Amino acid sequence: MTKFIKALQSPYMIVLLFGFKLTVYYILIGATTMDLAIYMILSIILFGTLFIVFSRSQLKNKNSIYLVLYSLLSVLMFADSMYYNYYNQTVSIKQLWQAANVAAVPDSFVATLIPASFLMFVDIPFIQYYFKKHNLVKYNDSWSFRRDIKYVIAGIWTALALLVINPTGNVTVDKINSMEFLTNHIHDIYKVVAENFEAETISAEEVLQVVEEVTPEPEGARLQGIGKGKNLILVQVESLQNFVINASYNGQIITPNLNTLLDQDTLYFDHYYSNIGKGNTVDAEFSTLNSLYPVIDRECYTLYEQNTYNGLPWLLRDEGYEAFAVHGYEGEFWNREAAYPYQGFEEFYSMEDLDSSEVIGLGISDKSMFPQAIDIMEQVEEPFFSFLVTLTSHHPYLLDGEVSSLELKEEDKETKFGAYLQTIRYTDEAIGQFINELKASGLYEDSIIVFYGDHHGLNLNMDDNDIIMSEYLGRNYDYDEMLRVPLMIHIPQSGVTKTISTTGGQIDFLPTIANIMDIEIEHPYVLGQDLVNAEDGFVAFTAYLFDGSFVHNNIMFEISREGIFEGSQAWEIGTQNEMDASLLEEDYNRAIALKETSKEILEQNLIADYVTHEIKEFDEMKKLDETKEFDETSEFDETKGFDEINELDETKESDGTIEFDETKGFDEINELDETKESDETKEFDETKEFDEIKELVR
Repeated sequence: MTKFIKALQSPYMIVLLFGFKLTVYYILIGATTMDLAIYMILSIILFGTLFIVFSRSQLKNKNSIYLVLYSLLSVLMFADSMYYNYYNQTVSIKQLWQAANVAAVPDSFVATLIPASFLMFVDIPFIQYYFKKHNLVKYNDSWSFRRDIKYVIAGIWTALALLVINPTGNVTVDKINSMEFLTNHIHDIYKVVAENFEAETISAEEVLQVVEEVTPEPEGARLQGIGKGKNLILVQVESLQNFVINASYNGQIITPNLNTLLDQDTLYFDHYYSNIGKGNTVDAEFSTLNSLYPVIDRECYTLYEQNTYNGLPWLLRDEGYEAFAVHGYEGEFWNREAAYPYQGFEEFYSMEDLDSSEVIGLGISDKSMFPQAIDIMEQVEEPFFSFLVTLTSHHPYLLDGEVSSLELKEEDKETKFGAYLQTIRYTDEAIGQFINELKASGLYEDSIIVFYGDHHGLNLNMDDNDIIMSEYLGRNYDYDEMLRVPLMIHIPQSGVTKTISTTGGQIDFLPTIANIMDIEIEHPYVLGQDLVNAEDGFVAFTAYLFDGSFVHNNIMFEISREGIFEGSQAWEIGTQNEMDASLLEEDYNRAIALKETSKEILEQNLIADYVTHEIKEFDEMKKLDETKEFDETSEFDETKGFDEINELDETKESDGTIEFDETKGFDEINELDETKESDETKEFDETKEFDEIKELVR
């Protein structure tokens, strides 16, 4: 026993644990077996050099300083393994901002934890104990190798500098810089610094030329103007993947209400892809509204908050529409409250403005948010543009049993797959109620109603989703399926029902809806295309796959783990047959050009050369609203408290509530709608001002 304790206290145990820790780290970040030994040897040399530098220094408290530094590096290893598990990439210095957003969604963070990541701290207690018993080697002038070791260390650090800078552009060095722990992060810092000092500005003329080269020209005018003048209700559905549409699970239809939409007056785009960056949901919004690609650094709502835009909200406002957004979480999350005025929204209703008595998971439940949104729509002057963002199906898919309606198989009850299906079913039920209530309110026939997914719900790198999903689908679950989301454009009484399989993405929504609503886009910086009239589809990716990855028609191209063209892979979507990726360099260059061009448009704020807007912050708008309300004489008694208002609400609800069978399609619901309309006794006073109603909603 004594020998065992001595072994645990020996420096050899520390070395052994360090080697074990490195092995686990490289496995967690996807290193291949062939490359593992190279990364291990290089890491041991670099960490050993760091240890020697400290041991031979004359610093006071060098034991403590080394332990703190080593612990911080271990935390970075932990962060890398966690981040790679979700994003398929290690942490960059540019992503340090995400810590605040992670803190805002603790349930999602906890759900992404993997136990093996905690092994990054396994050796720290042993090092601490060893340092209590022993000092690092004391500096000794008589040490025979003192002079020689200086040259050795200098040589190692010089080699490290050459590795990081890679002046020759060597592919092998790039590979090392993308995977070896220390060189990866030092190289990342070097790139950030170099970009700031060596940033080259491309002229606006050059950017415009690239836009013309890489963006397809419109190929026709099919369905142009079929939705002209109608209200637009755009619903971004949290984590909605395409595989659930028209699908069954355990003998149950997953999305009966969305499926019903497809049967009449709906354009369904079934090869539609999420092209988000690290901003996830808000990047989906940004790309959808502006037809620009997000950047990898962080969300555009913060990086380019005060840029000039002329996306969908502004275009519709120019046509006389009122534009507002509704989201059931905190207004400042992802910087929406500050960014939305620049996007063109006149009003933003967040959790602070809505009734938040019914919360599921991250925020206000979808079944509560939708009715509140309709209350607002009923008081806005038509035509209006309403942008709604759902929340209930947000990771980690928390739903109480009493509101869960799917009967899960026993083996799926404790899985993310099962939890995901339950929340998607709940959101589909909320959508069914939403459509039903739009009909009852009289808004349905005069509106275009759009549903699309923001991003994936089941990450193939987590929770055994690749295994479970492959079994469920009967084919390999890969990025082509993970990144595919549905787009449904429902145009009541249009007589147009069609499935469009042209490959597209969120980048293409703006030109697509502009054609349907016959809206002219007055600037050239639109990087997507109208999918109704397109024959050739192309989408570049930002997150989860590295820059340079793309989907082109039925071909999926994944850039190599090192971010270089050599060693990339490609396959045919559907058959999943491997293709020769070396033949796709032209498309790879196109993907890079699209991403770089989009970034230049944002960095240089080039849209400002074409349009100008008067921006009013939401705080300023609210002050104007309050002044208006103070001066206004109306039927509403502002001295009434919420208890009195609630009584009125309850009376209204008791007179006009319908029994909604959440499993029924819209055809069965129509009869209930008619019953509701005939039974409803309280008519809303349409002369009330929108500002008064906003106070009621609050």
